[in-house]
Amino acid sequence: MRKILLALAGLILSTQCLAQVVTTKGTGTVSYGWSLSTSDKDKAYKAAQVAAVERYFAENGEAESENFEAIQPKVEANLDKFILSTTIINEQNQESVKKYSVAVRVELNVAKLRTSIRGSSATAKAGAGDKSQLVYVFMGREASSVRSYDDRVVKRAELTRESSLDASMSDKGAEGEKIRGNTVATAARRDVSANAKRKDSATLETGGSTTKKADEATYRLLPMTNTKTSITSVFSQGGFQVVEPEFVLQDGDMKAVNADFSTGNDLQPNTIRAVVASLRKNQVPLLVLATLDVGIPSQDEATGMQRVAVTVTGRILDVTGNFPREVASVPAVQYFGVGPDNASASGKALKDAATAAAREVVARINAAGIH
Repeated sequence: MRKILLALAGLILSTQCLAQVVTTKGTGTVSYGWSLSTSDKDKAYKAAQVAAVERYFAENGEAESENFEAIQPKVEANLDKFILSTTIINEQNQESVKKYSVAVRVELNVAKLRTSIRGSSATAKAGAGDKSQLVYVFMGREASSVRSYDDRVVKRAELTRESSLDASMSDKGAEGEKIRGNTVATAARRDVSANAKRKDSATLETGGSTTKKADEATYRLLPMTNTKTSITSVFSQGGFQVVEPEFVLQDGDMKAVNADFSTGNDLQPNTIRAVVASLRKNQVPLLVLATLDVGIPSQDEATGMQRVAVTVTGRILDVTGNFPREVASVPAVQYFGVGPDNASASGKALKDAATAAAREVVARINAAGIH
């Protein structure tokens, strides 16, 4: 019974993550004249709704926030099309300073918002023949071994010694003779005194250095078959023509890519040069590289199920010029997955992270005006 409940809970969590309706909050404040009117309240109410939409995009990163600015006038003019419901959770009228504030909780139609953003992007405005082809390489991996090094400690000591000696000596003597009859008696006395003082001092200075060496990790690559459909769908909806890397990169390229990501976080110079050469040969202008590092499972305190974190980093290269240039990057971001066991939790976290990373890439490409 417990396993069934855990499975149902995992299904509910998964459904929530894929939902296109999101709840968020916002606050609006207006200044008014002699008295607070209904028009003033409506103005604050609308400002609170707009702030809630802005909050949602701000929480999703700089690129999403920048893309929202392109459609903000449209959203403000048609709030009822993007907001499904609004609930007032707090009102405050500061009569002393003639200010009225209202806080609301709204349900956003995220699907319609994202559709509007895609419609305003450079990719959407470009003709069908002008849309760029794109190759993505998403590498899921987990640490298979980590070598740690002890600190290398070097100690040094310097000893400085100082000595001083004070000495004095005195010698006193006296002699005498005494004649009695045919006898001569002599007497002598000698007094000797000496005094010596010695003072020693020593100073010890110690120091040294400690050298730390970073851990060396090797990774086990994870299959991404179950996530490819989701990633391709995100890029396709974003307006790009997605090409599978297997159809563009040579077999040797893929082996080198796998080898490099098995031991590090980036490609070796000879590997990236070979990959770029293959892209140019097939006239593919954009390359997306991303690593998804799966963490160690732990127990989720809220549900009691297994919880896994996935850290995503990525970069987007434009290879059309004389030299490839990085047009956008995805900083390290963590996503979490919950499941009844380690395997399902890891799989869900990997899929959600890959989908979220693809959306972030599309958002950053759109923000950069690339199509």
